[in-house]
Amino acid sequence: MVLQMSGGMNGDVTSPVSEVNKMNNNGETQVLHNIYLRERFKDLHKTLESELSTLVEKKLQAFGEENLPVSGCLASSSSSPSSLSSFVTPFTASSILTHSHTRHTDSKKSAGHLPSRNFLARPSLLKELLTVNHMESIYNIFVAILVLLFFNKVLDETIHTGSPNLDLSLIVWAFGGLDRVIVIWVCMFTSTSVLVYVAFHHWAHSRHTMPVVYDVVAGVVFLLYLGLFMYLPLQSLLHHFLPPASSFIILCEQVRMFMKTWAFVRSNLPRARSYKKDDNMTQGKGQNSSTLCPNFSHYLYFLFAPTLVYRDDYPRNETCDWRKVINDLSQVLGCLFYTHFLFVRFCVPAFQKFGQESFNGTNLLVAVFSCMFPGSLVLLCGFFALLHAWLNAFAEMLRFADRMFYKDWWNSTSYARFYRTWNCVVHDWLYEYVYRDIVMWQRRQGDGCSRLRCFPMMVVFFISSVVHEYILSFAFRFFYPVLLVMFGGFGVAFMFVNSKAKKFNIFLWVTLIFGTGIIMCLYSMEWYARINCPPTFDGFLDYVVPRSLNCEFSSN
Repeated sequence: MVLQMSGGMNGDVTSPVSEVNKMNNNGETQVLHNIYLRERFKDLHKTLESELSTLVEKKLQAFGEENLPVSGCLASSSSSPSSLSSFVTPFTASSILTHSHTRHTDSKKSAGHLPSRNFLARPSLLKELLTVNHMESIYNIFVAILVLLFFNKVLDETIHTGSPNLDLSLIVWAFGGLDRVIVIWVCMFTSTSVLVYVAFHHWAHSRHTMPVVYDVVAGVVFLLYLGLFMYLPLQSLLHHFLPPASSFIILCEQVRMFMKTWAFVRSNLPRARSYKKDDNMTQGKGQNSSTLCPNFSHYLYFLFAPTLVYRDDYPRNETCDWRKVINDLSQVLGCLFYTHFLFVRFCVPAFQKFGQESFNGTNLLVAVFSCMFPGSLVLLCGFFALLHAWLNAFAEMLRFADRMFYKDWWNSTSYARFYRTWNCVVHDWLYEYVYRDIVMWQRRQGDGCSRLRCFPMMVVFFISSVVHEYILSFAFRFFYPVLLVMFGGFGVAFMFVNSKAKKFNIFLWVTLIFGTGIIMCLYSMEWYARINCPPTFDGFLDYVVPRSLNCEFSSN
């Protein structure tokens, strides 16, 4: 019987009988070693099985979270209301998402409420990816391109002028008037930090005496303040003729503080309105003061924190690594010089004589394709400098632990996912304070209004495209709605091209690169047309009518 078992288990190293048959002088040690390895393999199997199960669960939850805001709109074109409800319900009633997701569920989800922003300690995606050698090599390739552009500029200046003059006059001009920029920014920040908080604090603690009167007056004053906040900095910007980069700083900061103000008031409005006059009988005065309006320190931290969604508390790290701050700020500076070299090398020589030489459809097509490479690099530089390096620098200084400012948008297979992952900071604000509020308003109006599932998404796109065009128009001093048409027109249309196939990632990149080439080409043409071509209209019409369409080109 032993021989039969030995023959049947020949070559089986996990069989104790086989191990005994193969014993030598140190056979007992070999048996113990094999038993130890067998136990290790069992532990490894359990670990891999657990990790695989967790990974599958995360992917399923990620699908639900990423498709929640627009799944209803995309599905409505091919599903009935009943089938749509069965499609959306599993994701709106899902369990708590893991740390890699933006939304979280709570007890209100069972009643049909949309999830809200959940802040958790997590690093930025590129910070994690750059720890891998392969991704670090891609980063080094872009640094090498910057070095080559630098030497190309030095060589060009040496050949034409006899000296390696870097000629950073474009940067100096674009960021001119920084003293005025600082004054305007201080005024905006003072009004946002002091006036808004003091006014809201007074309203929250006084409205219970005359709720209707205080609510109406406060609403009118708040809207009036927002109107003046948008008008006065803009008027000062135009009065002092600030150049484009300085104008971008003022306009972007104006929009950022506007969104911060709206987020603070909107987030704390329910807690103040839920307070009743008789609550003093059941709660202490100090408790009421802290619950009606947050402490000023919380609001001040929120104004500098790299998020647009207000919370009383955020996850924070224990220490601040100033070496990381310096490294991130140096990357912002590097991206600035990167963009400068791209404009000087590709944009200025191609368009600086626009309006002085003949230009036809063939020239336009060639110009668009020649702008695709530099335009795409400018897009990547802007993303890396602002959404990665700049926000990470402030997050590190403030010990702000949630660094999910973007997701892996470069892997997107649809524009619906691209818009949600490109800029999570702005997307979270639009989702939290626009999309969710409109959906809740629709549900209060009844089934007839709630069936307009695309309406909230259209409002979000409209607001986003108008704000982008507002910044570009007043920074460049002309209205040329190229971005508005591409973002609010083609961008919305591409939202309905929803696919999980990997080939659609190629489609996204092709259209994205082509679109950046068109934007860079047309805006450059209009900029130099307003330098080289005389105005066709007077007053306001000259501002809104593109001058590049009316240039009288030379026949030479």
